[in-house]
Amino acid sequence: MINRSLNISAGIIGGFYILVDIVFRLTAWILMHSKKISYPFAFRLADNRGVFFIVVLFLSFILSLISLVALVSNLILFVRADFFLRVLFTMSGVFLPFIPGETTFSLFFEVFFIGLYVLYLYKIKHRKRDISESEFENYKQL
Repeated sequence: MINRSLNISAGIIGGFYILVDIVFRLTAWILMHSKKISYPFAFRLADNRGVFFIVVLFLSFILSLISLVALVSNLILFVRADFFLRVLFTMSGVFLPFIPGETTFSLFFEVFFIGLYVLYLYKIKHRKRDISESEFENYKQL
Protein backbone atom coordinates (compact mmCIF):
# COMPACT_ATOMS: atom_id res chain seq x y z
CA MET A 1 0.00 0.00 0.00
CA ILE A 2 2.82 2.42 0.81
CA ASN A 3 4.49 1.51 -2.47
CA ARG A 4 1.41 2.52 -4.44
CA SER A 5 1.07 5.79 -2.51
CA LEU A 6 4.75 6.59 -3.13
CA ASN A 7 4.33 5.98 -6.86
CA ILE A 8 1.16 8.07 -7.04
CA SER A 9 2.70 10.92 -5.05
CA ALA A 10 5.77 10.88 -7.31
CA GLY A 11 3.45 11.20 -10.29
CA ILE A 12 1.49 14.07 -8.74
CA ILE A 13 4.61 15.99 -7.77
CA GLY A 14 6.15 15.29 -11.19
CA GLY A 15 3.02 16.60 -12.89
CA PHE A 16 3.08 19.72 -10.74
CA TYR A 17 6.79 20.18 -11.53
CA ILE A 18 6.06 19.96 -15.26
CA LEU A 19 3.14 22.38 -14.90
CA VAL A 20 5.30 24.99 -13.12
CA ASP A 21 7.99 24.57 -15.76
CA ILE A 22 5.46 25.09 -18.57
CA VAL A 23 4.01 28.20 -16.88
CA PHE A 24 7.50 29.67 -16.51
CA ARG A 25 8.39 29.02 -20.15
CA LEU A 26 5.07 30.41 -21.38
CA THR A 27 5.60 33.53 -19.31
CA ALA A 28 9.03 34.03 -20.83
CA TRP A 29 7.70 33.32 -24.32
CA ILE A 30 4.89 35.86 -23.92
CA LEU A 31 7.37 38.46 -22.69
CA MET A 32 9.67 37.78 -25.64
CA HIS A 33 6.96 38.12 -28.25
CA SER A 34 4.85 40.88 -26.75
CA LYS A 35 7.66 43.23 -25.70
CA LYS A 36 10.19 42.17 -28.37
CA ILE A 37 12.96 41.57 -25.84
CA SER A 38 15.83 39.13 -25.98
CA TYR A 39 15.67 35.53 -24.78
CA PRO A 40 17.94 35.85 -21.70
CA PHE A 41 16.32 39.11 -20.60
CA ALA A 42 12.83 37.59 -20.93
CA PHE A 43 13.79 34.66 -18.71
CA ARG A 44 15.35 37.02 -16.18
CA LEU A 45 12.24 39.21 -16.21
CA ALA A 46 9.88 36.22 -15.93
CA ASP A 47 11.55 35.18 -12.70
CA ASN A 48 12.23 38.65 -11.37
CA ARG A 49 11.58 37.81 -7.72
CA GLY A 50 12.96 34.27 -7.85
CA VAL A 51 9.60 32.64 -7.09
CA PHE A 52 9.73 30.19 -9.99
CA PHE A 53 13.29 29.25 -9.14
CA ILE A 54 12.46 28.49 -5.50
CA VAL A 55 9.36 26.48 -6.42
CA VAL A 56 11.18 24.50 -9.10
CA LEU A 57 14.12 23.85 -6.79
CA PHE A 58 11.84 22.66 -3.99
CA LEU A 59 9.80 20.44 -6.33
CA SER A 60 12.98 19.03 -7.86
CA PHE A 61 14.29 18.03 -4.46
CA ILE A 62 10.99 16.51 -3.31
CA LEU A 63 10.42 14.72 -6.63
CA SER A 64 13.89 13.19 -6.67
CA LEU A 65 13.64 12.13 -3.03
CA ILE A 66 10.19 10.55 -3.28
CA SER A 67 11.01 8.90 -6.62
CA LEU A 68 14.21 7.45 -5.18
CA VAL A 69 12.37 6.01 -2.17
CA ALA A 70 9.65 4.67 -4.50
CA LEU A 71 12.32 3.11 -6.72
CA VAL A 72 13.87 1.29 -3.76
CA SER A 73 10.39 0.17 -2.69
CA ASN A 74 9.63 -1.05 -6.22
CA LEU A 75 12.90 -2.98 -6.34
CA ILE A 76 12.13 -4.64 -3.02
CA LEU A 77 8.62 -5.61 -4.18
CA PHE A 78 9.75 -7.01 -7.52
CA VAL A 79 7.24 -9.90 -7.50
CA ARG A 80 4.23 -7.61 -7.81
CA ALA A 81 2.57 -6.90 -11.11
CA ASP A 82 3.93 -4.32 -13.57
CA PHE A 83 7.44 -4.35 -12.14
CA PHE A 84 9.14 -2.88 -15.21
CA LEU A 85 6.50 -0.17 -15.60
CA ARG A 86 6.90 0.89 -11.97
CA VAL A 87 10.70 0.90 -12.16
CA LEU A 88 10.76 2.82 -15.45
CA PHE A 89 8.24 5.33 -14.09
CA THR A 90 10.14 5.99 -10.87
CA MET A 91 13.51 6.17 -12.64
CA SER A 92 12.10 8.76 -15.01
CA GLY A 93 10.84 10.65 -11.95
CA VAL A 94 14.32 10.62 -10.44
CA PHE A 95 15.92 11.99 -13.61
CA LEU A 96 13.15 14.44 -14.62
CA PRO A 97 14.59 17.47 -12.77
CA PHE A 98 18.06 16.90 -14.22
CA ILE A 99 17.07 17.15 -17.90
CA PRO A 100 17.84 20.64 -19.24
CA GLY A 101 14.61 22.45 -20.08
CA GLU A 102 15.68 24.28 -23.22
CA THR A 103 15.92 21.18 -25.41
CA THR A 104 13.28 19.28 -27.34
CA PHE A 105 14.40 16.16 -25.51
CA SER A 106 13.11 17.61 -22.23
CA LEU A 107 9.66 18.05 -23.76
CA PHE A 108 9.66 14.44 -24.96
CA PHE A 109 10.88 13.26 -21.56
CA GLU A 110 8.10 15.17 -19.79
CA VAL A 111 5.50 13.66 -22.13
CA PHE A 112 7.07 10.23 -21.53
CA PHE A 113 6.83 10.73 -17.75
CA ILE A 114 3.18 11.80 -17.90
CA GLY A 115 2.41 8.91 -20.26
CA LEU A 116 3.96 6.39 -17.87
CA TYR A 117 2.01 7.92 -14.98
CA VAL A 118 -1.29 7.68 -16.85
CA LEU A 119 -0.50 4.09 -17.85
CA TYR A 120 0.36 3.25 -14.23
CA LEU A 121 -2.94 4.71 -13.00
CA TYR A 122 -4.82 2.82 -15.72
CA LYS A 123 -3.18 -0.45 -14.70
CA ILE A 124 -4.02 0.10 -11.03
CA LYS A 125 -7.64 0.85 -11.80
CA HIS A 126 -8.18 -2.19 -14.02
CA ARG A 127 -6.12 -4.60 -11.93
CA LYS A 128 -8.51 -4.25 -8.98
CA ARG A 129 -11.52 -4.55 -11.26
CA ASP A 130 -10.35 -7.77 -12.94
CA ILE A 131 -9.43 -9.68 -9.79
CA SER A 132 -12.11 -11.17 -7.57
CA GLU A 133 -12.00 -10.48 -3.85
CA SER A 134 -10.43 -13.83 -2.90
CA GLU A 135 -7.78 -13.55 -5.58
CA PHE A 136 -7.06 -10.01 -4.43
CA GLU A 137 -6.46 -11.25 -0.89
CA ASN A 138 -3.95 -13.79 -2.22
CA TYR A 139 -2.31 -11.05 -4.29
CA LYS A 140 -1.94 -8.78 -1.26
CA GLN A 141 -0.14 -11.53 0.66
CA LEU A 142 2.68 -11.62 -1.91
